[in-house]
Amino acid sequence: MPFAFGRHKKMRKTDEFSSVFRFRCVGGGGGLSVLAAPNGLDYARLGLIVPKRIIATAVGRNRVKRLLRENFRMRQDALAGLDIIAQLKAAMAEDALIETFRAGMLQCKTCAENRARRADGPTGSRT
Repeated sequence: MPFAFGRHKKMRKTDEFSSVFRFRCVGGGGGLSVLAAPNGLDYARLGLIVPKRIIATAVGRNRVKRLLRENFRMRQDALAGLDIIAQLKAAMAEDALIETFRAGMLQCKTCAENRARRADGPTGSRT
């Protein structure tokens, strides 16, 4: 099942979130920040931050998380090897939320790939 979203694809520990925040590849915009970092695994993982002060009801928070999880699930093959965090910063319409999340994932993927390429590339020495 290539589109499954099991427990191993969810980020749960503080250390996992901290490493993504430290890497600082940020995408998205408006009321949603999408962050990414390489995870050294063969699959992508997702972490969600949906604060109660932004969306007061549990039903609303769960709906936002479900929408973000579903979009991640459908695109996880293209994001293999990355940890992705979606952090809601302001209330948004569902359509705008989904589009911002998709765009943010693409921005973060290219950012992480560019950084990995720079880190792995040959170091030029001036002589």
